[in-house]
Amino acid sequence: MEQQRTVLFLRRYPFKALTDALESHGLQVLKPWESHLTLDAFLSSHCGGVRAVLVYGLVPIDSALLQKLPSLGVVVTTSIGLDHIDLPTCRSRGIIVANSGDFYTEDAADYAVGLLLDVLRRISASERLLRRGVRGDVPLACRVGGKRIGIVGLGRIGSAIARRLEAFGCIISYTSRAKKPLVPFTFFPNVLDLAAEVDALVLACALTEETHHIVDKEVLSALGRKGVVINIGRGPLVDEKELVSRLVAGEIGGAGLDVFEDEPNAPMELFRLDNVVLSPHAAVHSDGARHKMCNLIVANLIAFFENKPLSCVLCLLVLKLRSGRGAVIKLSYYNGMSCVSATRDGRVMEERRTVLLLRRSPFKDIAGLLESHGFCVLKPWESHLTLDAFLASHGGAVRALVVPGLSPIGEALLQHLPSLGLILLTSSGHNHVDLPACRSRGILVATVGNSYTDEVADYAVGLLLDLLRRVSASERLLRQRIPKAEPLLACRVGGKRVGIVGLGRIGSAIARRLEAFGCIISYTSTTKKPLVPFTYFANVLDLAAEADAIVLTCALTEETHHIVDKEVLSALGRKGVVINVGRGALVDEKELVRSLVEREVGGAGLDVFENEPDVPLELLRLDNVVLSPHAAVLSEESMEAMCDHVVANLIAFFENKPLSSVVD
Repeated sequence: MEQQRTVLFLRRYPFKALTDALESHGLQVLKPWESHLTLDAFLSSHCGGVRAVLVYGLVPIDSALLQKLPSLGVVVTTSIGLDHIDLPTCRSRGIIVANSGDFYTEDAADYAVGLLLDVLRRISASERLLRRGVRGDVPLACRVGGKRIGIVGLGRIGSAIARRLEAFGCIISYTSRAKKPLVPFTFFPNVLDLAAEVDALVLACALTEETHHIVDKEVLSALGRKGVVINIGRGPLVDEKELVSRLVAGEIGGAGLDVFEDEPNAPMELFRLDNVVLSPHAAVHSDGARHKMCNLIVANLIAFFENKPLSCVLCLLVLKLRSGRGAVIKLSYYNGMSCVSATRDGRVMEERRTVLLLRRSPFKDIAGLLESHGFCVLKPWESHLTLDAFLASHGGAVRALVVPGLSPIGEALLQHLPSLGLILLTSSGHNHVDLPACRSRGILVATVGNSYTDEVADYAVGLLLDLLRRVSASERLLRQRIPKAEPLLACRVGGKRVGIVGLGRIGSAIARRLEAFGCIISYTSTTKKPLVPFTYFANVLDLAAEADAIVLTCALTEETHHIVDKEVLSALGRKGVVINVGRGALVDEKELVRSLVEREVGGAGLDVFENEPDVPLELLRLDNVVLSPHAAVLSEESMEAMCDHVVANLIAFFENKPLSSVVD
């Protein structure tokens, strides 16, 4: 055996291409897992001449192991952190240690933002309910824009996270070992002060003696009951026992955890909670990172055996001899109807400010809010009558109709409301309203305008991140305690060609966010937009042929019904992804389901379906889909904005003033 060019793999590397590449360059690869010997026995028997060790994952490299490798000259680790390696011993023996440099920066940053979006917008929690067949109302989530985000460790990854979150309208602050020059974000000298001023903490620092349990009881208290913790660094950065206790007690708002103190084990208490997103240390796992990492490993091992400098171009952290001693060289990185007066025989007398609320809103007490502004609110659900009987009895008084959700407003219902002058929708779309019938009677129809723009844009990006990085799929495996050797391999987000169908307010907001991830944006719309820097396609078919993912945000009309059909899906291809936050009928659902089942399309993130609330059963068996029960618009802030919009329009209508967001 040629020991001078021997590389020891301490753990099976999941990608055979690396082993093949090393062997093609004349390197001998030792694989202890193929031997009947224990690791200790294998090392004693075979590894006296080993010059290089490859460390995949967080296998501990301690002094006891190093003693069995007397000829060792280099440790190459596939991780960013080095807390699993005995650096003092390596220094004393002059062993070079190289990490992954910045190959994982973009992937880790994408994943951190994905976890934050998931926790705040409850994507995985909603999907779990839907997959279990639980129908009904979804708990309200939180708006992302305006959230104060504190980043612990503004190095390469922390800075990349900040850049992405700025595009969502988040307010960034940070703590780091020193204040960063030329950084526009507010600096705090310690985590405690930072936690007291933010809504969420994102941990992106290295694990050292100083940062061990840097998020402790005191920091969690400062963060408060609505605070969120996102950890993509190392598990011991957080006092896990204290965090779990506070999550269970409802003393912390939520957590997104890619790392744990006792990996691969996650605390059992967390599996019972819906305000946490759990991930099996998968933040760095993407196809792009894998290929680049393999190339780096090969290049550095060859350089080592040829006595050439190891690559520092990619910001490797290297330990090398200087004057006979090891030194660390660190490169920069980093009420009903009582309101209606009536005679004894039930005839309506007061009609002027009467509003019909078609159904109870599950999220806000719209009825109570309207009554507090002096409106007479009719509530059919409080009556023993059927809706038709209720409207026949009381509909003559109604001047305005408020429509929560997507209740159909057709000619049959309108005939029961002869005095109706205004329909107020709590949705952005209006395809569930018979507009020709309204126009013929002079009934105004108004939507919520841009009340939901940011929520829907955030959610669309969240679905795309979740799908590409397989956040929900990984979490399901973790929660089901399914044993697996490695995290699911996902796709890198940066560089993806994303085609947006409908570049209106929501589509533009999505584009702005995705640009921050390094995505290449193109679009199709009714007309080409002036002063827009993105490539325009005249139709969806041409767009799909040039995109890795299409995002549907357009209105549902006769022209856009099934705009994504078999031909478009074929053009998108086997690796293509569909994200739909518009309306279910924008997509030929039957054809999409078939394409997904037969793997003719890479995946889908669906917040809407053709026959809501029903979801095709075939989708519930797939792991390449993220399913959501029409929750994109749902946040506490958006519901407040919607209520304010409805009240303002009602007041304007009854005072004969102009309304906003009226449908043409």
